[in-house]
Amino acid sequence: MTPSIRRTVPRVLLTGLLAAVTGAALAGGGSGPQTGAPTTAPFGCRAGYVRPDFKALNAQLTQARALWTSQRPANYTYDVNQIAAPVLFPGTRVTVTGGRVTRTTLAPGQEGTVNPALSARTMDARFDEIAATLNAQAKAPCPIVRQTFDPAYGYPTRFASGLGDEGIADGFGEWNISNFTVN
Repeated sequence: MTPSIRRTVPRVLLTGLLAAVTGAALAGGGSGPQTGAPTTAPFGCRAGYVRPDFKALNAQLTQARALWTSQRPANYTYDVNQIAAPVLFPGTRVTVTGGRVTRTTLAPGQEGTVNPALSARTMDARFDEIAATLNAQAKAPCPIVRQTFDPAYGYPTRFASGLGDEGIADGFGEWNISNFTVN
């Protein structure tokens, strides 16, 4: 029996991120519906993998950030749900006052302990996190990125990042934001 060498791919994980979003657009890569002849996935990527369109993702981010900046409230609250696969963190309510995070508590109905290192972020910090992840993922061999933004304020409502390589068991990160309220 000849020993086999398994090549591993470094996992890019933005702490506390992972979201499965609908297939409205495959700008974020991943597996999509087969609409034509089957394609061959890049080496090490799972079958059917489609590389993200980082130009489109960055344009979406720039547009959303501009909308947020144009009307950024100084005081707001939001709930964030996070997964850093395989760990699911309890939903957290984040309070921002004067442009700074002033409080993190468990969201209604949640149990456990708040992890402020993952959840205590202003929306501006979340935009910075997304930009850094897009930059890192653009260099990864089989990246998958998903993002959605609120149409009224522009803040991110969902962000997911991971790798579409073969045999992945973990390495995805996701967060989604709900119950955004201007105080």
